[in-house]
Amino acid sequence: MYTELFKELSNIVQNRLEFIENIPDDYADLRERLEALPDFQHIDLWHEQVDYLSEEHPFSTPAIFFEFNTLEIDDAGELMQNANLQVDMHIFWETFSDTYEGATMQEEALQYLDLLLLVGLMFHGRNGKNFHQMRRSGTNREESGGSGNLYRISFQTNVSEFSGLNLKQIVQDEDREVGVSRAFNKPALDEGGLYDVKNR
Repeated sequence: MYTELFKELSNIVQNRLEFIENIPDDYADLRERLEALPDFQHIDLWHEQVDYLSEEHPFSTPAIFFEFNTLEIDDAGELMQNANLQVDMHIFWETFSDTYEGATMQEEALQYLDLLLLVGLMFHGRNGKNFHQMRRSGTNREESGGSGNLYRISFQTNVSEFSGLNLKQIVQDEDREVGVSRAFNKPALDEGGLYDVKNR
């Protein structure tokens, strides 16, 4: 479940321009701002990479990391479950640009806020193949320990888990006995037979 979910979310992020192109003309100014944003250079699962930048494999920014946490699980039948899942998206952008009023690189620095907006727009209210409608539940700044900006956007969604049922079906199939017979069915013949054989 998690592997397919991660792949689907990653694909949505990589196809951000497709999402932006579908923004209505009434919001043309917003569309132009979002089109000017840089692509995510690194997509990964979250394991606190930002806290160990000197020890981690180097990665380019802006980067987005996905984290999955189960909030609640309900049984939906034999070995089937519905899970209320929290999906945290950690967005990291390492920059030395300043955001204060009058800063030379203020516009570039403030693009980070538009990046947070873009992620919220792409996922809030969205349905997918491996998840039901997502709902944004929070946006929080996190300590990056350096010059980078790090925010966490949290979403909640419902997912259906069938892997236990599928595994049971596989085990049952493996235990099934198979018989092999060398007999074969002879074709049914008319009373007259296929050939007229005369005894000599």
